Amino acid sequence: MKNTVNQQACPFCESVNNCMVNDKSPCWCNDVVISPELTAMVPIQLQRKSCICINCINSFNESPEHFIKKYSSNQIEAQLTDIEK
Repeated sequence: MKNTVNQQACPFCESVNNCMVNDKSPCWCNDVVISPELTAMVPIQLQRKSCICINCINSFNESPEHFIKKYSSNQIEAQLTDIEK
């Protein structure tokens, strides 16, 4: 059973999220408004472990309905199956 989470991958699109949490300088996400509705969509297994990339944040902000449809829980569950294997 694989229990590793790629902390550098966005939990939605799986692109590199450019997280800077371990850098000495502040992370780019400190200057971005991230909707609580978007963060609530992150699967429990990935919450506070995998940051959302700027493209997904912008996509959600531009059209929450489209983003939710594209990244429904069924889509994300398929990605989590890989983590649990």
